[in-house]
Amino acid sequence: MLKQFFAYYKPWKKLFYVDFGSAVVSGLLELAFPIAVAVFIDELLPSGDWNLIIAASIGLLLIYVINTGLMVVVTYWGHMLGINIETELRRRTFDHIQKLSFRFFDNQKTGHLVGRVTKDLEEIGEVAHHGPEDVFIAVMTFIGAFALMFAVNPQLALITACIVPFTGWVTTRYGGRMARTWRSLFGRVGEFNARIEENVGGIRVVQAFANEDHERALFAKDNESYRKTKLDAYRIMAASMSLSYFGMRLTQLVVMVAGTYYVMEGELSNGGFVSFLLLVGVFFRPVEKITSVL
Repeated sequence: MLKQFFAYYKPWKKLFYVDFGSAVVSGLLELAFPIAVAVFIDELLPSGDWNLIIAASIGLLLIYVINTGLMVVVTYWGHMLGINIETELRRRTFDHIQKLSFRFFDNQKTGHLVGRVTKDLEEIGEVAHHGPEDVFIAVMTFIGAFALMFAVNPQLALITACIVPFTGWVTTRYGGRMARTWRSLFGRVGEFNARIEENVGGIRVVQAFANEDHERALFAKDNESYRKTKLDAYRIMAASMSLSYFGMRLTQLVVMVAGTYYVMEGELSNGGFVSFLLLVGVFFRPVEKITSVL
């Protein structure tokens, strides 16, 4: 299945390379920023050399401008890649529908088919854009941030790593439940489409036999089911995101306390302390991204 899915990238491989490469470079620049802050605090500020400080600031500004351009590429051309794949998938799906038997259509609701060709393929297009690059960037950022933290202070890095299993447990526990709930939600969308299509298509019969109240009752039932499913999804999302947020803030608090001790003992510089706190945010960013996607 994955081989068939990745085959859709082939006509747009140049666009994929541009998008993927830009995302990787942008991720590397994000990793470099905390180290630049450490150098700024430990090396440039004590020197009192304003010429060097201004030159370094201009260099950082240029890096920010470059990173901004890379974000434009990832946001626009990356979504263009997803839309191109989504369009081709929709074309092939529609072409396949034309070849199906009458028996298939007798057993399917029109609203469900409309949902498959529209909403479902839209979600697949998003996965086509974000999936490969997000997985690679998450792994690269996770490993890179930990390596840099270990280089700054091994003890603090190990303390930070001890809290990672908690956030991993949260992601695993609630991620699967979120996937099942959203899958159910997409099914409810199909029921909505089917109900509206049947009502609008047969509105003359409904009004001729004064069946408006019966149709309202059927729609109200589907509407309430959709509401309950969506509330369940947001309830799980609230628990997942809140616990992930708490895990990250708890880590930052522990790092601040432990880092203060190492600074007072002379085992960590002020710049290293600040850069480590920034690296904690970078370290947990992949976890937050995975949680939000799930």
